[in-house]
Formats: sequence, structure tokens, C-alpha cells
Amino acid sequence: MPLFMDEECVTGLVTMDDALEVLDELFREQGKGGVVNVPRVRAPVKGGILRITTAVLSYRGYYGIKISSNAVSSKHVGRLFCLYREDGADLCAIMQVYGMGAIRTGAASGIATRYLSNPGAATLGVIGSGPQARTQTQAICKVRPIREIRAYSKTPENRDRFCSEIEKLTGVKAVAAASAEAAARDSDVIVTATNSRSPVLQGKWLAPGTHVNAIGANYESRRELDLDAVAAARFVAADDREQVQYESTDLVEAVKNGIIQWDDVYNLADVVSGRVRGRNSPRDITLFKSLGVAMEDVALAARAYERAVERKAGVPLPDLDRMGAVSGHPK
Repeated sequence: MPLFMDEECVTGLVTMDDALEVLDELFREQGKGGVVNVPRVRAPVKGGILRITTAVLSYRGYYGIKISSNAVSSKHVGRLFCLYREDGADLCAIMQVYGMGAIRTGAASGIATRYLSNPGAATLGVIGSGPQARTQTQAICKVRPIREIRAYSKTPENRDRFCSEIEKLTGVKAVAAASAEAAARDSDVIVTATNSRSPVLQGKWLAPGTHVNAIGANYESRRELDLDAVAAARFVAADDREQVQYESTDLVEAVKNGIIQWDDVYNLADVVSGRVRGRNSPRDITLFKSLGVAMEDVALAARAYERAVERKAGVPLPDLDRMGAVSGHPK
């Protein structure tokens, strides 16, 4: 019998540790060919954009589809995910996944940081102070021995609030930076998590050995990195190499200007599965362009569903197969 799982149920069932575990496995299996990820489709609707994503995780026996829109007043209502078993196409669950989306995006950068940053990375610069910045920081602090977080947001009150909250969450010292440059300079790992339409991170601020997670700009109208920041990277990865070619203005502009070619951009799965080496020197600057893709949703939704079954959580839905048989309508 399928389940309905609301925001509170889903986020109560999966932790950042769960997300890091299932995404590490996901990228490894994608590198072996056990994953099909379909790039995001966007369609204009009255008042906003409809987004549809889907993926198949054959190694786990699940597939799923997420429908989200910014045309509704509630972010929670506007993001619903349906999880199915691959064998038989049975519906397992319908979930509200706004909170889960932030967790899985943070975990993806955590995996990228685990495989692309220097092992001793101790300072983290964060540009942005919203929910995504929060989960990014949480994930990175779990995979590297971060001793100081430097956070910048255009609003001083948001900076201070973020530092207070993230220090309690991670146990790591967090200080408010006076500028994006102050947050980024000499940081071992940098996160950009903004809605900016113009670059917030400049290449001239990057020290040798820095790893950058650029996660905020996945629309044509948004951009977080200047051309020098992309040019400085000796290795560039994304969570979906196909999707990044039309969603990431950061990289599209670099390709247009001859700084990189699309053949220079790798799937993160290539690194996690050991097919390519991402970092060849402690002085290499590396870049992960995060988009937040469907296969990550399916992986974490499967963990949430299995845990819900185990703990008898969620609300049982009617048996849709039985209803179709009783009504005489085709399934």
C-alpha cells in the first residue's frame, strides 16, 4: 500500500549522514552504468515555472519523478515526489520534498568535497545564508576537518543569524565576514549559495588548493562565478554533465569565451567511481558545479520510504490497483 509522507515525516526520517551515504553509493553506481538521470525539463506556467525531473536507479530497484513549481504560495505544496518500484511499476510513496531537496543538494557538495578537496581542508568560506547554505555547510563539516567557517551575506542580520545557527549545528567556529572576498580569500573550501544574477566569486580571490562548490546558479539568468574563477580550476565536475550545458550560465559563459570546452567538464560520478582522478596536486583548484538532479532525489527518497515502512510512519493511501479493478477503469 503506498504512503503519503509530508515534510515533517520525510525530514524526520533522513539525516545528513543518510544523504552522504546514499549519494556516495549513487555516484559510484552511476559510474558503473546503474543509473539513468533525465535532465530537468522546465515549462512556463501562469505565475512561474513548472519543473519536472525523473531518474531510474536500477541498482536500487526504484525510479521516481518530481514535479515542482514556484507558481504556488507554499514551497512545500509546490514540490511533490512520487517513488515507484522498477519491478512492477508499483507506486511506493508520494512525498513533500522541499526540505529533502536542501539536504540532498548539501550532500552532493559534501561528496564533491570529499573527493576533490585536500584532505586537511580546515577553513570554509560560505557566500549566502539561506537554507541551501546551511545544508552545504553541514555536509562539508562532516567530510573535512573544518575548524573555521567564514560566512558572508549582503544583510548583516542574516550573516549573524547564520553564524549563530551553524555554529550550534556543527560545533565549528563561525565568523561573519565583511565581504564575499573576506569569506573566500585563503579558504580551503568555498561554497556559493546565492540567487545572484552577477558573479559573487572572483578567480583572483582563490588560493592554490581551493575547492569550490558553486550551487546557487542553475537558471540562465543567474551567475555566481566570474570567468577567472572558472579559468583557475584545473578540474571541473558537475552532478550531470548534460544538464549543466543548458542550466549553468557560469560554465556556458566560460565555454563561449573559449576558457573551457564541454569535454573538460566531468560527471562527479567519474571521480567517485574511480574512472578519472579529480585532484592531481595539493595546489590544484577544483570546481564542482551543482545543479540538484533527479537521481539524488530518488536515492534519498528510497531511504526515506524504506525507513517509513520500518517505523510505520506516513499515511497509508488507498490501494490504487484495487480501486481501478473495482471501478472497471484500466489501471
